[in-house]
Amino acid sequence: MKDELVTFVVLDNAGDRLGVVDPDVSLTLIALASEDPTDWNELLDCWPRYSSRAVPEFPSSLPFEVVTRNDAMAAIRNTGQWVMLDLTQKRYLSGIEAQRIERTACFSMHTDEDGKQRDPLSVHLAPWWEIHEQLQQDSLEIIEGLRQSPPRIPPCNREFLFGDPLAEYLAMRTLAIAETPRGRKALSPGSNRRELDDLTIEVHRDWLMSPREELGGMFPRQHLHGGVDWIDRLTWSQRLRFERGGQIVAIAKDFSGYHYGPMGCEEVVMYFDLCRELIHASWMWCQRNALQVSEISSESLTCFEGEEMLGATPVGSTVNDLIQFLEEVKTEWLTSPFEGGSPPAFILECSRRRVPRGAGVEIVGMSERQSEQHVVDCDCPICRMMADGFFGPGFTSIDGHHLELDEEFAFSLFETLEHWQAEQDEYAAFSAALEAKERLRQQRVADGDLDEQDEFASVWSGGSLTGGATESDISIPGDHDGNLHLAFLLSEIISELQKPLADSVSDAGKPDFRQQRLIERLNTDFEEFRQSDPSTKSVATDTLSSTLEEVASHHPQLVSRVADFQSRMHEQLRRPT
Repeated sequence: MKDELVTFVVLDNAGDRLGVVDPDVSLTLIALASEDPTDWNELLDCWPRYSSRAVPEFPSSLPFEVVTRNDAMAAIRNTGQWVMLDLTQKRYLSGIEAQRIERTACFSMHTDEDGKQRDPLSVHLAPWWEIHEQLQQDSLEIIEGLRQSPPRIPPCNREFLFGDPLAEYLAMRTLAIAETPRGRKALSPGSNRRELDDLTIEVHRDWLMSPREELGGMFPRQHLHGGVDWIDRLTWSQRLRFERGGQIVAIAKDFSGYHYGPMGCEEVVMYFDLCRELIHASWMWCQRNALQVSEISSESLTCFEGEEMLGATPVGSTVNDLIQFLEEVKTEWLTSPFEGGSPPAFILECSRRRVPRGAGVEIVGMSERQSEQHVVDCDCPICRMMADGFFGPGFTSIDGHHLELDEEFAFSLFETLEHWQAEQDEYAAFSAALEAKERLRQQRVADGDLDEQDEFASVWSGGSLTGGATESDISIPGDHDGNLHLAFLLSEIISELQKPLADSVSDAGKPDFRQQRLIERLNTDFEEFRQSDPSTKSVATDTLSSTLEEVASHHPQLVSRVADFQSRMHEQLRRPT
């Protein structure tokens, strides 16, 4: 921004504020509006998420005072270098001389002595914010007027979505289906798993796509979407700050957006998984209590509209028992590790508080941290380097690809059917093009115009073992000591050792412990090699080289690869420190 001071106005229902600030403070205040605060206090509460060395550490020192609306408008009319945040009407406005920001932008607030940009500042104004930039001084009808259309803020009633209505609906609906011929068939022992999966999809889809009186006639699905991309951008901006040396800061739990703000991608995905978990639990409960369900009197039942049933929807103690069971399942699911990592409750909390999840990374405002998901007994050298923190903190995210496996709009991450259909058409065209390309390649191979190539061939093929260039000779950016390069090569040697190991398990019924111990020694020796300092490097090299010799003696097919690996090790040993 220009060096001139900026006249900055903030409007909210509690009163208007006016201040004259430097461009860095002005830019930071604009970035704070990315969180969609409702008033001045919430705006300043977001200061730690966006502050940098270019602005004061605490917002209490900012030169703002409460003024009348007339005084605020008069200050704007006297300069072209002004900015206005209208927190009530969700508007961002700026004067003719102010820098153009637009809805999404990223700035560097500091450049160090080496010329590297530091302290990234991201601006991601919410989709419902109205933007008027570089207005002329005579644009009073816009500056002092109302916005062109009311803000369309997507609703998100989490108390309904995660609360009693979910368990009540699933219990009633699954018990109703359990009493139909198709339900009894799908739940019977030895039935086709696909039949039960189809019923699961039906129940889940109907829950999401049926209007509910508690939501004012809206569908539950409509409370899942509307701001997914926006929330994910806010979350990503915190990760960007961390990667540039800053802290990850969560929004406060009393922030309005925590309770009523839209869901991010991970919260939508977790909600999908929760619904599926509860539906599967319902089927399990129905199977275990088949006799109790079938003996309910049809006189006490109420039909679901359009449901082909023998009896109808069970009510009373049976429904209550299932509801209580589902509540217990939900509690256990929320607090149990998810895919070996942190529990869903923590994932949901991070999404709502707009922060990324890095293994062991501190989140200001939260006591819990993301747990390490990596399997410590993995035989892959690259994975072990990852577990040791070689690549830095490992951030975990959930992309929700499995939501598209059922090919149903109801479960997708797209807000509208039109966007989802456009994506389906694009994917179909892409798949058709790939298939046509593959048919042409196969025809050329059959005609002898093209050699068949194995895309999974060894990284050593055609390279140093045969006197030519190979993928194994390509350096890896950032791998200054060459250890990551060696790890990729060692991973292939270990994968070859695992092939007969897998055969021994299937053929003899028990694993080859001698082979497994050899793999473990390779990993241990390689860890000592890459972690050694110059004074111990030679000893670590000899130890790993000796283990590799044992590998070559038992596996002749690996002799050339072992020899090349040893050569690369000794080359690294001779390299100047």
